[in-house]
Amino acid sequence: MLPVLITYRNRWALYLLSGICLAACAHKLAPQGHYQSTPVVADGIPDEWTLPLRFSNATYTFQYNITNDSKNIYVCVLSRDEATMLRMLRAGISIYFDPKGDKNEDISLHYPLRKQPDPAGAHDRNGEPLTSQSENAWKEELLRQSDSYGTTGFQGIENGQFGLTDAKSPINVALKLNNHDSLLVYEAIIPIRNVLGTGLGSRSPKKRFSVGVVLNTASGQNVAGTTPHYHNGGGGRGMGIGTTGMRLGGGGGGGRRYNTGDNSQLLKEDANWYQFRLVSQ
Repeated sequence: MLPVLITYRNRWALYLLSGICLAACAHKLAPQGHYQSTPVVADGIPDEWTLPLRFSNATYTFQYNITNDSKNIYVCVLSRDEATMLRMLRAGISIYFDPKGDKNEDISLHYPLRKQPDPAGAHDRNGEPLTSQSENAWKEELLRQSDSYGTTGFQGIENGQFGLTDAKSPINVALKLNNHDSLLVYEAIIPIRNVLGTGLGSRSPKKRFSVGVVLNTASGQNVAGTTPHYHNGGGGRGMGIGTTGMRLGGGGGGGRRYNTGDNSQLLKEDANWYQFRLVSQ
């Protein structure tokens, strides 16, 4: 009987090892259980989300999460990194949906839409010059200009541009600057029916569903329309993600010197693709 006992033990150990290996290989597949039990309001206030958010980009300059309920897909992106916030406001975020689990960009939501370069002598709505020292004024002005979004490939929604309150589109988006904690929050609500062509059915949770969160390419100019200066700064620019949320690391200079490292980084898409399973409660 002893050899049989050893065989069973070895077999159990093999199953356990296989499970560990499969879990390690599937690290990019979001675990089931991300059903959005708390209704989300697209208002740029992340009260309905558990912080820190589940995912981040490779450089930890923004966090994001994607959930769903029986009717909608919810997306939240937030950042405290100055250069990332300005890039979100200037170039916008593109959210891609691929029901086949690949990285096709046929279905997309773009918000906010890319802004034109500002004149060097730009002023805010009160007539005050937006100088190199008025970072918050620049962000607030760009935020006021973020009043429309673009769609491509959604079922039942025309391709084109919509205002934030346009009744012709069922999509809801919001962007809000929370000055009390220096946080820029992006939220989007997309009906599942407009992505899949149908509601959340019994087969939907079994299918892998890819979502791409892409920080669009910047123009290579700062918000004043002049060539920015970049430097590494002391202490780095990492944004730590812990149980208390995000913490912006030290470093960075004054004025319009962005702590973003190489200028070429602004010219690259920051694409983040993950596979999910739509889940039902």
